[in-house]
Amino acid sequence: MGKHSLPDSKMVISSNHEMLASIVGNIDEARQATIHHYHKSFRGFSARLTPKHVDQIKKIDSVVSIFESELLELHTTRSWDFMDATSNSIFSKFSVQEKYDNVIIGHFDSGVWPESPSFNPEGLGPVPSRFRGECEAGEQFSVWNCNRKIIGARYYYQGYEEDNGPLAANGNRYFLSPRDDFGHGSHTASTAAGSLVNSYKIPNVLETQTARGGSPNARLAVYKVCWFNLCSSADVFKAFDDAIDDNVDIITISAGPKFDKSSMKKYSYVEDMFTVGAFHAFMRGILTCASAGNLGEFGASSVVNSAPWVVTVAASYDDRNFPTLVELGNGVTLEGFSINSNQINDFTGLIAAISAAMFGVPIEAARYCKRNALDSELIEGKIVICTMESWDDDTADMASVVSDGGGVGMIVIDPNDQKPTDDYDIHVSVINSQEAKTLHNYLISTR
Repeated sequence: MGKHSLPDSKMVISSNHEMLASIVGNIDEARQATIHHYHKSFRGFSARLTPKHVDQIKKIDSVVSIFESELLELHTTRSWDFMDATSNSIFSKFSVQEKYDNVIIGHFDSGVWPESPSFNPEGLGPVPSRFRGECEAGEQFSVWNCNRKIIGARYYYQGYEEDNGPLAANGNRYFLSPRDDFGHGSHTASTAAGSLVNSYKIPNVLETQTARGGSPNARLAVYKVCWFNLCSSADVFKAFDDAIDDNVDIITISAGPKFDKSSMKKYSYVEDMFTVGAFHAFMRGILTCASAGNLGEFGASSVVNSAPWVVTVAASYDDRNFPTLVELGNGVTLEGFSINSNQINDFTGLIAAISAAMFGVPIEAARYCKRNALDSELIEGKIVICTMESWDDDTADMASVVSDGGGVGMIVIDPNDQKPTDDYDIHVSVINSQEAKTLHNYLISTR
């Protein structure tokens, strides 16, 4: 994965094929085995190889390093307050918003939702002429989705499919394009460079405020490398190859290798595509900022993306809580979570969703508060206890099912303690497994 001295990209690809053909048998087989060529900013390739082929390639003198592709995990707020980069601070006014108007941020994540107000290009000047990137069209994403804010967009999936199978096999919605189908990418992109969104308000929670990223006038070059919370290192490395050649100013990524607390795996810099890619960027004057991971409770050994040429930033959960309290008839109070829950001040009847199933409907469908699964005569005027089936359940849709049936509130049991941030029209409290046990014992005691 070294810097190449060949005159153009075509010669790099040709040379890669020749090297690979000497191992797998012929040029055609070499082409079929290749996943990505890294040919713009450095030389390398990713390919489908047997252990025997790997051993043979290691013996070639010109090979700097060879390592297996792996799947990286996405990481996860008051960072700008800590840095005194608030909208009213001197730092923000004179440095972030003026001096760095034309900074180009290369953003590696799950894509972007271009219609979000955070990516409004209003007030920005022309796209910096030094930028050499592209706006790749794809599913529900056209070249018109790029603008003076989102100045470039690319997507990569070949490595993911090689590591994890076809995207379609996952069973969840996805867009084969730079469009964000997971939400993480839009979140991190707006955190870094979100435009000013005035008069923003979360109902029942905050007064009207201004939402903004750390550098609201920066430009975004989007590189979608993550699918369903996972990112192939082969695709990430290809994004580095492109981003360096596109001439971005800085690269940000909130993902990293899986942390195995049982083996405390140590990562060698020369055997990690992320750190190698970041090194090539650094040698071209492009700094990479990356998250350190979400597992700080396991100590310093859990830190990832910590190469000397990378700015490694601690990632954590929110430093705030939005408790939604539920007082039971026996005086015990459950502490749930909800961003904007309407309040119920009077004691109201409880009913478990499985006890309110429509005739002929499977109990599991009722448990998860699926549409057309609950008997409105049984839930009318009551608080319904629903359960999340998976981490990405739409709890707002569950609340809608309860509300449409005449229910006045909902308690959601979230086994994964994900704290969903959906918007609700009725009183909702999301509780974890521990609180659910307390609730279960209460229901048994009142039978």
